[in-house]
Amino acid sequence: MAKKGLFYTTAAIILTLTIMITFSALSSFHLNERMGVIETRIETVNFFIKDVEKDMNNGLYIASFRTLLAFNQYITSNGLFLDNVNYRFSELFLNGTIYSQPVNLTKDSTFTDWANKITARADKANILFNYKINSVKLSQSNPWAADIELNLSLDIRDKKNTSYWLREKNLKTSISLIDFEDPLYIVNSQGRLTNTIATSNLTNFVVDKNVQNLMLHMNKSNYISHNDSPSYLMRLEGNLSNSTYGIESLVNVAKFQDQGFVAKDRSIVDFIYFGAQNTVNFRINHTPSWFKIDRDHLDIYQVRNITCDPADCVTS
Repeated sequence: MAKKGLFYTTAAIILTLTIMITFSALSSFHLNERMGVIETRIETVNFFIKDVEKDMNNGLYIASFRTLLAFNQYITSNGLFLDNVNYRFSELFLNGTIYSQPVNLTKDSTFTDWANKITARADKANILFNYKINSVKLSQSNPWAADIELNLSLDIRDKKNTSYWLREKNLKTSISLIDFEDPLYIVNSQGRLTNTIATSNLTNFVVDKNVQNLMLHMNKSNYISHNDSPSYLMRLEGNLSNSTYGIESLVNVAKFQDQGFVAKDRSIVDFIYFGAQNTVNFRINHTPSWFKIDRDHLDIYQVRNITCDPADCVTS
């Protein structure tokens, strides 16, 4: 009997151990399987986040470029400057409207459109993508480009909530202003003329009193940077005060005369010619009769030594 009891006890222990080992193995298998699923979902979200950052940067650039282009279109069509360039940029960039009116150039290309496409793509991958625009800022850090900074909050998570990603994100891009139209020319010519932003490659405007380079610069109405001039963004508002990132051109008055405009008795530095400020102006030898430069710009255009009395000037 003692041997039988020992046998049954031993068998019971072995059976219990077998069950425990089997259960432990099965539990470990299921745990490993679950961990594998979670790991896959986390990797899926991580890959999606990398794509989102790339897509958002692309969307920021394209939406910003089209918004600035649409500004030119609006000013040309309406003959009016913008009232608040930062506010209108945000409106057009996010909603595709300006003064609440839809704009074709930004149709399906606003930043909101880009974000909504990302949301739809996320849904197909069983990912929830939520975003909130905190701020949109338009500025300049150099005369020849516009800077756009977008701050947004992101909430990206797996639909089963196995992983999530929360972050406040700052996106930045820069748009070259070269080849954009200058609003001052558009409005002041009543839409008959335009002038695109192009930098001058000239550094010597006058050589041994020879004004050939100066005349070439004026004929093309190319631009130089100067900190007593308005920046491009200020020009969108018709603001003619000075800026660290100011640019200026010389107005080819002959082109305005060809369009029926009477030449103004003003300095041909663009923001002065199109403005109302009083300046002391000088005629320049070997230039057209309307070619005048104000006192503050004589050294910039290297003409201080070739000013002349109107009665004695040689007209080109």
